[in-house]
Formats: sequence, C-alpha cells, structure tokens
Amino acid sequence: MKKYQKHASTYFIGALIFILISTVFAVVLQFFKGDVLDYAIAGDTQATLRYAILLAAFILSEILFYFGYRQFSTRFVVGCTKLLKRDIFESILRRGYVDYKTTPQGEYIAKYTNEADTIKARRFQLLPLFWEILFKIIFVSLALFRLDWHLALITIVLLTTPLYIPKLIEKRLQNAQNAYLKAVEANLAKVGDWLSGFEIIKNFSIERKILSKFDDTNDLTMDKLLRDLTLGAVSQLITTLISYLSYFVVLICATWLVLQGDFSAGTFFVAIGMIDQLSYPLISLAEIIRQLVAIKPSCRSMEKFIEQGNVTGQGNPLIELVREIRYRNVSFAYPDEKPVLENFSFQAQKGRRYLIKGPSGCGKTTAINLLLRYYDVTDGSIEIDGVPLSKYSSTYDCITVVRQEAVLFHDSLRNNLTMYRDIPDETLVETLQTLGLNQFAKKDALDAMVAENGANLSGGEKKRICLARALLRDTDVLILDEPLANLDDATAGMIEDLLLSIEGKLLLVVSHQFSERKLPSFDDVLNLNKA
Repeated sequence: MKKYQKHASTYFIGALIFILISTVFAVVLQFFKGDVLDYAIAGDTQATLRYAILLAAFILSEILFYFGYRQFSTRFVVGCTKLLKRDIFESILRRGYVDYKTTPQGEYIAKYTNEADTIKARRFQLLPLFWEILFKIIFVSLALFRLDWHLALITIVLLTTPLYIPKLIEKRLQNAQNAYLKAVEANLAKVGDWLSGFEIIKNFSIERKILSKFDDTNDLTMDKLLRDLTLGAVSQLITTLISYLSYFVVLICATWLVLQGDFSAGTFFVAIGMIDQLSYPLISLAEIIRQLVAIKPSCRSMEKFIEQGNVTGQGNPLIELVREIRYRNVSFAYPDEKPVLENFSFQAQKGRRYLIKGPSGCGKTTAINLLLRYYDVTDGSIEIDGVPLSKYSSTYDCITVVRQEAVLFHDSLRNNLTMYRDIPDETLVETLQTLGLNQFAKKDALDAMVAENGANLSGGEKKRICLARALLRDTDVLILDEPLANLDDATAGMIEDLLLSIEGKLLLVVSHQFSERKLPSFDDVLNLNKA
C-alpha cells in the first residue's frame, strides 16, 4: 500500500502541516481559558477581555487550519483509493483469459468493491487520523509537563495503558477480518452466479430454493462480520474502561494539587481540559491501531492479487501474418483428462478460407484456443510463418475472434462497433449495410444505446453486429466460432454468403451447421471427426 500513499504524498504532507498548526492552536488556547478564568476571578476586566479576544482568535485559527487538514486528508484518501481501484481493474484486464475464467466473477467484484473500500476505510482514512491524534497526544503531553511534571507522568503512564490491548489480540483481530472478507468474496461469487442464470431460475421456478441457498451463504458472511465487530467492541470496551479508570486517578491527583495550593482555579481548569483532550485521543488511538493491525493481511492479499495480474508472457506480441499458420502433430489434453487433440496437423494460408467441422467435443474450439495461446500444446508445435507460437507473448493483435455468444457492452452502438477507435461514420454505415443491418445504418441509430448484453436486440442482430465489429477491426486472421448457432435459416444463409465473400484474410470458420452446398467455396474443409 506504500505505493498509493507515495502517489498521494503531497496531500498527506499538506494534511500533516495543517493538523500540526491546528493542534498547536488547540493546545495554546487551553492556557488562555485558564487565564480568562483567573483574571475574571481576580476582577481584572481589561486582562479578561484581552485574553478572551486572544482565545476567540485562536479558536477561529484552530477551526480554519483543521478545515485545511480535512481538505488535504480527503484528497489523500481519494488519491490512494483511485489508484488502488485502477490497479485492481488493470490487474484483472492483464490476466490471461483462462486464468481470468478460473476465478468466479463475484470474487473480482468483491476485490474492486468491498475489499478496496475496506482498505480505504481502515487504512487510507485512518493514517491521517492516526497522525492527527498522535500530534494532539504529544502536544497535550508537553503542555501537561509545563503545568506539572508529576501530573504529566502519572497521566501519560495511566492513559497509555489501553494502547497495548490491540497488540495482545492482534492475531484474533486479523483472522476475524480476513475470514469476513473471504466470506464476502464467496457470497458475491454465488450471487453473481445466480444472477447470471436469472432466466433459468424463473423458468424452473426455483426462487425459494435459491433464496434458501442465499440465506446460508449470507448467514455465514454475517456471522463472520459479527465476530469481527464483536472482537472490535470487546477491545474498545476494555480500552474505554481502563481509560476512564485512569482518568479518575489523574483527576484525584489534580484535585490534590489544588488542595496543596500548587494549582490555581484557572490552572486546574487547564489541567482538566488537557486531560480531557488526552483521554479521548488515547481511546481513539487504541481503536485506530486495532484497525491498522487488523487490515494488514488484507493489504498483503490485495498487493499479491494485483501483482499476479502484472505477469506477462515472454516474447513480443504477434503483429501480422505474412504467409501461413501450421499445426505440426499437435496433441493437447486438459489436466487429468484424455487428449482432446492427438497428432493434429493442419496448414492454413493467408488469403484463403477454411472450415473446421465435427461433432461437439471433437476439439474444434480447442484448436482455436491453442492458436490464441490460452493453453500451450502438450506435444508438437504451432508455427506462424515458420516461427513457433511459443515465441510470442500473445496473438491478439493479429487475430480477431467472434464467439458463439454475442457480447455487447451497455454503450452506444457506435462504441460497440468501433471499440473506442476512430472510424468514420461512413465506414460504419457501409459495413452495417453489407450485413443487412440497414435499420442501424444511420447517425441517430449509431448514437442509440445498446442495453446490457444487447437485451434490446434480436439474436440475429447481435450476431451480425459482432461480425461487423470484427470486420471493422481488419486483422490478418478472422476466426468465427459457431457463427450460425441459434439463427433462423434466412439469417444463417445471409451470414454464410457474407463470410464466403471475405477476401485478403485467413478465414477460419468453426461450425457443424454450414450448408453442404456451400462447402466447395472453402479452400479446405477439415472434419475433425475423421481426422
């Protein structure tokens, strides 16, 4: 977390300077309170008025500088949190596709929301507060020494006793908070999973069963939260009891000094005010230390999570395809499973069209995923223009993939087509018209919003928009994985004709539905069922 604190260090230093000055004013004005009281008792009107004006000036100065401290500390917290959340999201984006899919989406959301906000509340927000309270303790302690060193020593020894409580139960505090955050991750993962299957839940009428399962995971999460809060409450209770006991002991000592004639009424008033100002900060400091101690494992876990996403593959990305892609005796098996591909050989040249067909489970999609470097081959090799694929860190820059599931963002149609690149509207309109999407081939339609997952579009429209997006990207290799799935005959026929009209690219179509009469239009048809 030091990285984020360093990033916002200017605001943190500004906050320290302002709270330091504010604290000086806060302590000095306590003496003015005593002077006002003593001069008032003595009947010195002029002196009383003079010190009352000074008191008012110092109070105003304390308030103004404290306001400045709050402004700087707020910017420090926002700056740290902003960079932390960016790093979390960037870490997720940097992950490989397979690595990303092995973690439930809810856990990523938990990292970005709950865990990041917990670190914000229990670290970033508490750091300026820690120094605010520490400065107050130091200056008030110095002021007490100025009044009477015996009283100062007794006060500091007694009132600092509660600070040791969090350290005594440090492990329990950390374990309780860790258990709660992990329970939240698991809970969000389950909720995300259920919501993604909302239609199935409704269709099978299992709302009550899902709610029952939610209750189980929610109860577990709240039990962990209760334990975390209970430990905090117990720690604070012990701290408060010891602090107030210490306060009364110090109060008795100050009263004895008055009876001995060492303190005037004004000095006693100042001493009690100082002790009040020291008592609450010490209680607060104990709670702050408790939370800073408890959040350490979560901070380490977050740093590890972010670091995992920064691991990049060796080599440079594949930028272009010049001649061909070649599979040489490729074999591949998922962990602890039978081989999906065995001694698979295939050559595909740029500028030609290829169809890979076969029944479900024959390895069609796996062959494509190996080309995308989602997995490494078990045996054999895949070569790009004679260079082993393993030499490249990724192939995304050279290959565009259109999957069976049409993925659209909740954004304008234009942004869904361009993927935030600068492409003239004329080009977008022309591409849409080519795909028979004339109703979208106009400016107002391009500016219209696409609902989440394209809910306001038909299945055929979503498929064709995704295909338009792929064509607009214009990479050397275009892969379409089951492009005809779940389409009516007319739409499927239109897409078949469009695919067969594409030139200048290496076109790989993975499908078991392509019309038999159109198969001769491919340069090669590979049937994995017979391979």
